[in-house]
Amino acid sequence: MLYAEVAVEAGRSLDRETYTYQVPDGIDVVPGHRVTVPFGRRASYGFVVSLGTEDPGVETKAIATAGGDPLLLPHQVALARLVADHYWVPLIECLRAMLPPRVRKTGSSGSGPSGRQRRHSRLLELANAAASPVAVASLTEEQASALEVIGANQLTLLHGVIASGKTEVYLAAAERALAEGLRVLLLVPDISLTPQLVERVRARLAAPIAVLHSQLTELERAQQWWRTRRGEAQVVLGSRSAVFAPIPRLGLICLDEEGTASYKQDRTPRYETGWVARRLAALTGARLVAGSATPSVVTYFEAGRGELALAKLTRRVRGRDAEVELVDMRDEAAAGNRQPLSRRLLEVVDRTLNNEEQVILYLNRRGMATFVLCRDCGRSVQCLGCSVALVQHAEIDGLVCHYCGYSRAMPSVCDHCGSRNIRGMGMGTQRLEGMVKKLWPRARVLRLDSDAARGPDSYFDIWETFSERRADILVGTQLVTRGLDLPAVTCVGVVDADLPLHFPDYRSAENTFSLVVQVAGRAGRDQRPASVVVQTSNPEHYSLRCAATGDYEGFFAAELPSRKAFTFPPYAEIAVLTRTDADDARAAAVAREAAEELASGLLREGVEGIRVMGPAPAFIHRLRGEYRWQVTLKGDGLDRARHLAPRGRGWSYDVDPVT
Repeated sequence: MLYAEVAVEAGRSLDRETYTYQVPDGIDVVPGHRVTVPFGRRASYGFVVSLGTEDPGVETKAIATAGGDPLLLPHQVALARLVADHYWVPLIECLRAMLPPRVRKTGSSGSGPSGRQRRHSRLLELANAAASPVAVASLTEEQASALEVIGANQLTLLHGVIASGKTEVYLAAAERALAEGLRVLLLVPDISLTPQLVERVRARLAAPIAVLHSQLTELERAQQWWRTRRGEAQVVLGSRSAVFAPIPRLGLICLDEEGTASYKQDRTPRYETGWVARRLAALTGARLVAGSATPSVVTYFEAGRGELALAKLTRRVRGRDAEVELVDMRDEAAAGNRQPLSRRLLEVVDRTLNNEEQVILYLNRRGMATFVLCRDCGRSVQCLGCSVALVQHAEIDGLVCHYCGYSRAMPSVCDHCGSRNIRGMGMGTQRLEGMVKKLWPRARVLRLDSDAARGPDSYFDIWETFSERRADILVGTQLVTRGLDLPAVTCVGVVDADLPLHFPDYRSAENTFSLVVQVAGRAGRDQRPASVVVQTSNPEHYSLRCAATGDYEGFFAAELPSRKAFTFPPYAEIAVLTRTDADDARAAAVAREAAEELASGLLREGVEGIRVMGPAPAFIHRLRGEYRWQVTLKGDGLDRARHLAPRGRGWSYDVDPVT
């Protein structure tokens, strides 16, 4: 008798990973098959994860039905196990993450053409359009050397300054893999980078392309997934979820802009794409190249220890470095300028527009204002279900919570004291856009943030409009900081560089350095002089001083001592265990009890090198009407504490959090 271990969808909330079923005669299954099984009083679907002939010693039921072919490849099942173990989540959650919703539900949707399909995303049309051959530029000596390092090592960190031609190295490595009959996975952190990369890949690589990201319709995602599963696509390009794509004969993985926070999934399973990509490379034998001008401190530290090979690109292949100026906004205030844009930034934007060149203004806050404040009692207008201030949005003429979506009209009086002295404080991209239009009424202004780019083709349309120079000024959040290659941009303004610096996050200095360097890299893409104006009240901070000169080594050397002193990565692992409850006191009490049990369990079992901290209220203490308390584990080998972690409804885990 053949038995199958099955991860069952209906068992997601239970502690068991798999259940044993008989494989009846007439049904052929292998690991990765989607099957229907009896589960309790109902039927549920699940996935075969292993097969064996050993009698389990208990009464077993039989698999009811099985799909014609396995949906998942053998290496994907193994990868799901690794992800489940590392991120402390049920195996079924990881298997579900590997399938688009339509495929997960039916096992076949999207596998063939649809007569009811009405919309086709422009990005897919671009990927499938005929491409004109382009002349291949000769690699520089540094690029050729980097390509040899990639060819000689399974894991490579490609550390290249802005405009040093990292993408050209990816494409050259991809050509080699394709020539060997292997397939290529190109990962980008943000969907906004995809149009430009699709265009370059299509023009350079004579190979069918599949595109996988969340802005496609469910049917399109299923169709692209099936093209990948059948081996019809030789190059797969996508955002973080594409790391789970079913790619046979995978030979090369390129992780562009390594270390970006966008690579961290914020819902279960809370995986980090770079970590998963390394395990994928190990399981498939593929080579992995992770590239960035600003790699994460942890990855660079690991490269220094030899865990990854290190290839460097120290010189730009075109364009020239923009001049970066730090403007102290304290001096602006002392001089009587209370406006959010400094006199120097106004001067540089004026000059740029007069030269008929383009401007990018970066501010990592959406909406009209940071919050709405009563000037008499000092209280802000809060969300009813989350412990955060509401943000003003012009499109609804009211206030919105960026976490749960709650909205309300702009109050005329303070909810707490009844004062009419209530106004918006701070600035978001929407208010900045309005100010820019008033300051430069003849300029054509675009905004790129997650509010402006909600439609299915919005990213594509905004990028296309700006790249074709049908707009003069682009106002945006971090979506404008990476990857965009726009030769006419000669002015970049960072409106408030201090925002990430004061966020309660051990990576705040790293994020500040990275964002400023990346957004500064959008200027100076050709030989025209370019300027970057960074507005800050902390010009003496090492992250900003190093960012102004593009000195990654200096930043890395300045950042490591504090990481070591406070035992943060790369000197420790971190896991955050969050208890959520509608009752605040009950959430705190359960979290406190869990922390005590964890600490006593580690002591009882003699597990050393792991600290239990908390409980403490989460940074956003109340979210969507529920209160959140956190217990933090810090140390080495946190997997040794997994069996002691609290379980059950109301608990969630975040291993390797990015905030």
